[in-house]
Amino acid sequence: MTSRSEELGRKGFLVLRDEIDVDVLSREFDRLFDDAFARSQGARPLRQGTGTVTFQYAPMMCERTPYSLMLLDRFAVTAADLIGRAVLPGRAKGTWYEGDTGWHRDSLADIASIGLVGYLEPLRADSGALRVVPGSHSRPDEPLPRPGADVGIAIATTPGDVIVFDEHLIHGSTGGSVRRQWRVDFVIDPQDATEERQVQAWFAQSVPSDRSDPGYDVELYPSYGSHWQGRDRPWTERLRALGVYDLAAY
Repeated sequence: MTSRSEELGRKGFLVLRDEIDVDVLSREFDRLFDDAFARSQGARPLRQGTGTVTFQYAPMMCERTPYSLMLLDRFAVTAADLIGRAVLPGRAKGTWYEGDTGWHRDSLADIASIGLVGYLEPLRADSGALRVVPGSHSRPDEPLPRPGADVGIAIATTPGDVIVFDEHLIHGSTGGSVRRQWRVDFVIDPQDATEERQVQAWFAQSVPSDRSDPGYDVELYPSYGSHWQGRDRPWTERLRALGVYDLAAY
């Protein structure tokens, strides 16, 4: 029987069924969106590879989102098992999407990282399901498909499912209706100076470039805030030493 890590290595993705309590996560998600955007500029277009999608997002990694933090802890174990290395967590986020997402890769860095996403709506090929090009994570020189190209496969999911994918995998979506996504990413814990520089660059590209208005209330929903830094986790002080908290500070 093929192991999950072998499946991820071969195809670049796998699906974990019925991993999330949708009712609990939905309540946190609804509260997030009621609170986090009260002082923001609202939804905005995001250019993704070969398409544009409208979105809003905010971190879900503070005392107001305990279930999201629990999921991050749980999936950190999954990520380490799949990658075969100790991992560090990126930001857990809740995102509201509407529209198509063009073909793109989430990472071009020569370092192992994976994303885990769960949707709160049932998604099919014609309603915004994640579409991937299997094996493309192992072909870094493969060009992105042309916009609207009918390639790859759509990953149909029901609420509670989690898609795990290599961040180098080509992916996108079409037929995009409104969909709510919870996501967390993991990168390897660096073991030498070269990896340390790569991991620091990975974290740097994950924080908003517009510090004047990141699009959400950073006081209510901070990235790596005081609650996060006060938790006793294997990565708490490691992220501090790598300068991640300084990168994410406002």
